[in-house]
Amino acid sequence: MQASLDAENEKVAGSEAKKLEREETIQAAEAALSKAQSVTAAHQTELNLACSATQAANAELTQAREAQKAGDAAQALAQTDKEALESSLVGDLVKLKSGDVGDATPDALYQKLEPLLLKLDLDASLRSATKPALLNTPEGRGLFDKKVIEELESSFTAKIEQLSNVLADGQPATDARRALVAEAERKVAEAEAVQNGAADVLASARAAQKEVQATLKTAKASLTEYKPEYRKATEARDQQQQQVQTFMDVSVASFDMLNTKISAKKKKAMAAAAAEADAAAKAATMADEAAIAATETAIAEAADTEQILATEENEAAAILAAEDASRADGMAAANAAAKAATEMSVEEAPKIAEAPAALGTAAELGA
Repeated sequence: MQASLDAENEKVAGSEAKKLEREETIQAAEAALSKAQSVTAAHQTELNLACSATQAANAELTQAREAQKAGDAAQALAQTDKEALESSLVGDLVKLKSGDVGDATPDALYQKLEPLLLKLDLDASLRSATKPALLNTPEGRGLFDKKVIEELESSFTAKIEQLSNVLADGQPATDARRALVAEAERKVAEAEAVQNGAADVLASARAAQKEVQATLKTAKASLTEYKPEYRKATEARDQQQQQVQTFMDVSVASFDMLNTKISAKKKKAMAAAAAEADAAAKAATMADEAAIAATETAIAEAADTEQILATEENEAAAILAAEDASRADGMAAANAAAKAATEMSVEEAPKIAEAPAALGTAAELGA
């Protein structure tokens, strides 16, 4: 049974290795996708900035073109008026002044000339006198009419000179506006190039991100397809494991029951043995205590006997010591008397006779 379980465990180990390999592939793909998304987001930000720069450049170009258009319109109008006045000065005005109108009528020529008169700086009286003077034939004009025509010619000439000055003075501004437009166009072209480059990079990043997404999708599909096989392997292992566990549960339960019965008997025997050992130990302890008490009593009695003997020996020793001391004193006295006797004069001889008696007395005391 255990061998079957081991075999199933080996199969599951192989299945788990394959499953782990697929899971690691998914994790790697997810990490790559996260990185690709970050790269795509960064390039999207770059494209957004490039688009903003392009919009700003286009706005600047629009503003420059509008300023150029406004400035150039004034210059263009001045140029148009100048050319029209110059043409009329040597054309229609000369024809009306000379009366040589050709196939046209004086009224038709005057109608062409009249709009230009509005551009001249004419006072009211001169403006009202201009038509009659020009429509009259040269032979029918008086001095006043001639004077009006002269003033009209002078006004044409003055206006043409004024417009020439306007055109000349406005040329630097025209050139500046043209330069601003050219610079704005250059900025737009540069910004558009950057924008197009950013768009290409973003497109490449998005393509790479799609590839990573496809890889992740494939890895997840592989894991999903493998799960039934893995489940089958683990289920077989789990069945074997359950069988082993059931066997172990039944066997262990029987063993525990038997062990419990044996243990109860063993515990009873051990309790009895322990009680006997405890009783024996208590008896031994009491015997030891009695022996110790008897020993202590004997020792005490022996100590009293030794003390009595020691006292008697001390008294005997004291008596002997006293006797030895008495003897020593007597001998010292005898020696002193003998020495004194040898040093005495003849006159002191009778006193020496007392020494033997004293010595005898000392001897008796010593005996």
